[in-house]
Amino acid sequence: MASPRYPLVPESPADLELGDLWTVPLKGGDLAVLQVRGLKTSGAGAYTHFVAGIVDWRSPSPPVGHDLRGRRVLVEGVTRFEVFAPGRAVVFGNSGETVPPPAWSEVARQFEAGTSTEVWAWKSLRRRAQLALSAPRSSGPAPDGG
Repeated sequence: MASPRYPLVPESPADLELGDLWTVPLKGGDLAVLQVRGLKTSGAGAYTHFVAGIVDWRSPSPPVGHDLRGRRVLVEGVTRFEVFAPGRAVVFGNSGETVPPPAWSEVARQFEAGTSTEVWAWKSLRRRAQLALSAPRSSGPAPDGG
């Protein structure tokens, strides 16, 4: 796929690339950043689902430049492509500078294998991001995103 121009409203999962980023609003006006972490080109879920990760980022504005360099992906889950339906999420960029989970997540492994797994509904992404960003971390407090 040629370098997309952002913002990008993908029309199908084929328009997505690994590392694509979008935001969801959190309570209090901050934004959380989610990243495309796994895509399939064939088999079950290839045209309707993908693996998303919640990035350790919370700020009133989206990240720019190298703001996500070294930021950890806190949790991954399978979500439906409908998150990008008109009026919902928009891809604002792409980053390969986030730090993946310590091991390839079981969710990503199951999705790649085509086995069934829990799916994050687009309406639940805000709540899931809020929980992931407020959970205690073993490596100390998360740096401020702003």
